[in-house]
Amino acid sequence: MSASSASPGAQLRALCRAHPHAPKVVLVPRTQIGRALEDALARDADGWAGVSTRIVRHHAEQVAQPRILASGRRELPVGGRSFLAARLLKQLQRQGRLDGLPGPRQLADTVAEAIETLRRNGAPLADVQALAQTEDASATFRVVADCYEGYLDALDAHGLYDDAQVLRWAAESVREATPPAVEASVVAVCDAVDLPEEAHQFVRAVRSEAGAFYRIGRPQPEAPPPQTAAARFVDAPLPPGETANGTVQEVHVRRAVGSAKEVDALVRDLLDADVPFDEVEIAVAGEQPYVSLIADRAARVGLPVSIATGVSAGQTRTGTALLAFLEWVTEDFDPAVLIRMLRSGHLRIDRMRSEMENETGAGSLEAHEVATLLAARRYEPGRDGYAKALGAAIGELEDRIAELEEQGLEPERDRERRRALRFVARLVEALLDLVPREASVQEMAARAQRFVERFGPVDPPPEDKPEADRTLDEAGRTVLWQRLDRLARVPVDYEASGAQLAALLRRWLEGQYVRAEHPRPGTAHVVPLESAGYGARSHLYVVGMDSDTLSTAAVEGAMLRDPDRRALSDSMDGELPERRSASDEAQWHHEQALARHTGVLSLYTRIFDLDSGEERYPSPLFLRLAEAPTVESERTEGIVPTGERTRLNDMEAWLTAFRNRGGEGRGTGTARDALSDCYPWLRRGEDARQARQSDAYTAHDGLLEAGTYPELDFLRDRENGGPMSAGRLETFAETPYLYFLKYVLGVEPLDEPALDDEPWLNALRRGSILHATFEAFMTTLRERDERPAAEHEPLLEDTLQAAFKAETEQVAPPSDVVEEAAFRRLRADALVFLRAETAHCRTHAPLYHEVGFGYGPYRRQEEDFGAVTIPVEGREMSLRGRIDRVDRRPDGTLAVWDYKTGRASSFEEGDPVADGAQLQWALYAYALSTLTDETVGTSGYYFPTTRERGTRLAFDPGRYRTEVERLLDRLSSLAASGSFPMHPRARYLNAWRYRGYDRLFPDLAARSTALQAKAYPDERPTPPSFG
Repeated sequence: MSASSASPGAQLRALCRAHPHAPKVVLVPRTQIGRALEDALARDADGWAGVSTRIVRHHAEQVAQPRILASGRRELPVGGRSFLAARLLKQLQRQGRLDGLPGPRQLADTVAEAIETLRRNGAPLADVQALAQTEDASATFRVVADCYEGYLDALDAHGLYDDAQVLRWAAESVREATPPAVEASVVAVCDAVDLPEEAHQFVRAVRSEAGAFYRIGRPQPEAPPPQTAAARFVDAPLPPGETANGTVQEVHVRRAVGSAKEVDALVRDLLDADVPFDEVEIAVAGEQPYVSLIADRAARVGLPVSIATGVSAGQTRTGTALLAFLEWVTEDFDPAVLIRMLRSGHLRIDRMRSEMENETGAGSLEAHEVATLLAARRYEPGRDGYAKALGAAIGELEDRIAELEEQGLEPERDRERRRALRFVARLVEALLDLVPREASVQEMAARAQRFVERFGPVDPPPEDKPEADRTLDEAGRTVLWQRLDRLARVPVDYEASGAQLAALLRRWLEGQYVRAEHPRPGTAHVVPLESAGYGARSHLYVVGMDSDTLSTAAVEGAMLRDPDRRALSDSMDGELPERRSASDEAQWHHEQALARHTGVLSLYTRIFDLDSGEERYPSPLFLRLAEAPTVESERTEGIVPTGERTRLNDMEAWLTAFRNRGGEGRGTGTARDALSDCYPWLRRGEDARQARQSDAYTAHDGLLEAGTYPELDFLRDRENGGPMSAGRLETFAETPYLYFLKYVLGVEPLDEPALDDEPWLNALRRGSILHATFEAFMTTLRERDERPAAEHEPLLEDTLQAAFKAETEQVAPPSDVVEEAAFRRLRADALVFLRAETAHCRTHAPLYHEVGFGYGPYRRQEEDFGAVTIPVEGREMSLRGRIDRVDRRPDGTLAVWDYKTGRASSFEEGDPVADGAQLQWALYAYALSTLTDETVGTSGYYFPTTRERGTRLAFDPGRYRTEVERLLDRLSSLAASGSFPMHPRARYLNAWRYRGYDRLFPDLAARSTALQAKAYPDERPTPPSFG
């Protein structure tokens, strides 16, 4: 590819030499391009006095300034156009004219773009309305036509003007009375400048009146898009005196596995090259993900860069926090989003702490602790779900505190929990107060400002801190605050729900950029590909040259179909560009950018996308340049750097060392040694992994070092220890390692129903509701001195409804449908209970319901028994628990029942103890017999569910006393010797999944298989469940 007079810098120098004293105006595609041209001129020995670079809109504004002032109108900000479109669409929706189309929130941006296209191209309202009335007009075009009329009416009604009006005023000013500044100036326009009809008319008027007019670009542009300056002013001369120099570019070609490796290859090449950074321009074919990747890599390796477009606001901490807050609103206040904000550090609570603690009492909760408390319950959808769920939890604690105080007990722990929940509730309330149920766009912007002020993650920088010294996050916070402030004063009347406004504000925020920079000495400059080649830098690096990234979808004006555009063009002076030509236009701009560059060119493309796992293909432009004879080098960049290439981070260093393992001449240490030296705790993790992979049980499989551990023996002197529970002993018998995790190490799985996707009516909740229902129902009948009968069905249903309501207040069902289905299922179970009890109570007299024993004062209920110990092989064991039901049998002995909502098949009638996995029925019988000094004739499980139809499994406690004591003694020996081995058949044990500990093992089946190959030491006691 040869250089020519297409070099903008060379042409601008020629222009300055030809007109050394006249004021010179250069019309550029973007403001940042103008700064690049000015900087290039500044580096030239001739200087650049008298040169101004402007985009067409800014030049028109200067020319039309007298008319703007005389009009008395205000400017319609760019950010206000979508909100105005949303207001117009809302009006159409109320009139039923959006039937079959998305709502205002979804259409606002595209309609605003369509209106802007019509305005910039001078489309007369009458022509648009006439076309909308034809039979061929689409429903979307009719919507655009209606909004176009409303838009023009709004400009007049509110005294506003837009860009199209500025261009029109400016053209009229030049034609009617040429301003002296225009007449005396020399004007040049860059080929790539986009000139819709209104802009074209203005520049054409300037050409006719200016002292001289030139085009900066190629002498004979090849097939330029019709609305570019290259096509509009193809007959305009180039600046005189500059000729092609015939220099041939040097091209380097790179292919990479993934976009991140593209950028890594670029940074590596740049660091390895002996090139001053201010001679480097980096062009990105697509903003995402390349700009953020370049900024990240540059910061990591200390590469100074300036980014012409700036950084997306969403990549700053304030922008990320504000986007998350708006997402929370649009997602109907989803708790998962709020919890994520708190845990990620994007929502600070320290600024509001003192204000909230004045209302809730002093506390010390941090954001992540607030998140954990929020995650501990479910919430009804919507903003009101928080107050309902948290209020119910606080109310339950208040009842508990009052009960303890009545008993003369100190409820400080519960008071602290209440303070914490009140703080959480007040914090959520403060956030919800920032979200109006219905408001104007101005009010919503002001609320967003208050969010940044009160909860944003970044403090405002000191006012006297220079802009250059501010961090990106400080600059981002300042810029977003200023733009929100302007939006809060936007002259557009639009009111909608908080969620609709939040959605529009999110899209507005996604289009904001901070810290746009011009080229600076000593920095590599990053620009969009179409803006490359203006800064006269000698080395151009281009990333994103694959087909997917270079292809351009015609998003702009997507509501204007090509037939609509052609029909309008027939009645206009100008021509509306067609959507189908968007990719061709993008291709032209890309080729022009590469043609403007005259130095070394390095091209990068990805050939594989790691995120999607799919191949990517180089663009035709890349392939054409890669086949040129000027290609100096070609290389493929894999995941691991090859040869002696620079390592950009620790990960690459480790991967390179691993690939080169076994090689010579690289020192005596290994990558693993170096890693352990940097992070010594990893060595302990590796030791644990090796131990788990060994052929013997170790401490990492639950066997503590050989010795005695009397503090773990539950049959020791229990004066200073708490009582055991049946569930704890069953866990020990069935899964000793789980017992070790839970009761020795204190490991607890997270219980976060707000984030869980399990069914609302899970086994635990179902059992809890039915237990509460059965207890309350039977207690009521006992107080009435009645036995269960069919006529008690209304009472049972009312009791169930109360228990169900109490549970829903604690953990809300996700929807009304789920709630109704859950209640139907529970009601069916309750009716089974009533029928079974009606028959059972003809011969059995209910005595106790939910009666406890062995509990301390804080958990003891009014009718509970006191402490109890049971003998075990000559020693004693303290026990605690709560018996669901005690009946008096016909023979006068007692019967103990435990309600079960699972399957009866899980219990073996022939082996009721099941190696200790089912001890509850026996232990409760022994405890009750000791406490009442009565005989417990039977004890077992009762299944009052639709599946089991009221089945009862009953056993004789006395018959199994010896076996139970032996099992307890065996468990005691295991604890005293520190033996808590993981079961080799753990994958088949429901205890892991039911209690939530399965998440500790990503592959429980593989872990079980590895344990089966291990040899268990003969000298250690064996758990009963091992067989």
